[in-house]
Amino acid sequence: MPDWRGTFNIPAEKCYRAVLDYIRAGSINKKDKVVFSLEPSLIEVKTGTKDRFKIRIIPEGDKSTVLMDFDFGSEKVEELMGGVVMPLVVALQRENNVRTLYTSKISDLLKYVEQTGVIPEFKKEHKPPRDVDDLYRRLIHRYDAAYGRGVWMVERKIQSYMGMGLSREEAIRRLAESEGLKLFEEKPKPKPKLKPKPSLPPDILYKRLLDIYASVYGRGKPLLECKIEEYIGKGLSREEAITRLAWEEGIA
Repeated sequence: MPDWRGTFNIPAEKCYRAVLDYIRAGSINKKDKVVFSLEPSLIEVKTGTKDRFKIRIIPEGDKSTVLMDFDFGSEKVEELMGGVVMPLVVALQRENNVRTLYTSKISDLLKYVEQTGVIPEFKKEHKPPRDVDDLYRRLIHRYDAAYGRGVWMVERKIQSYMGMGLSREEAIRRLAESEGLKLFEEKPKPKPKLKPKPSLPPDILYKRLLDIYASVYGRGKPLLECKIEEYIGKGLSREEAITRLAWEEGIA
């Protein structure tokens, strides 16, 4: 009985290539290593956490059934021989976390290939500039607040731009621009001048802002925190950011 099974509308050769490239690029863990592969039916992996698993791909015409089996044998035997209960419980929890991580990542990859028909290019990118890395984090934060599943949605949009010929960095910048996120300059910007301080303290203003965002947008707190984080990123303190938003909403 496999640890995980999934069927996808992808030919076996394409399914094999997508998973193999994904793991070799270190997309789940940079220390993952493919120790054996047989096209298009078998991939054996030693993970960065020193566990092992096998991926079997069964062709079914234009479809493929993917089976995953994990091997945590050596660690489990050591714990059982030691006769210690707590380390065994911890080990089982860790195994479950590893199993969930790899099955969910590979499942998401194959769903993407199934939906788009495209195998993403998995290249080991150089470390992006500080401003691009910051934009990527802000995009994920915004999409998480608005929709949930931020990483998934941001990565899909990035891949869409890369399909138009842009590099990953250019794609992140383009997506940020489309979302109205400004690129940070290397030199810190001066703090925006605030209007005279209101008579109400920031905690009262925050509650009023929260009521406005909840009634207008529905997802009040996540969106409000996202706005506050944007102003903090421009050099304001949290209290100053709340004050600025209160002035903009006309409640200060």
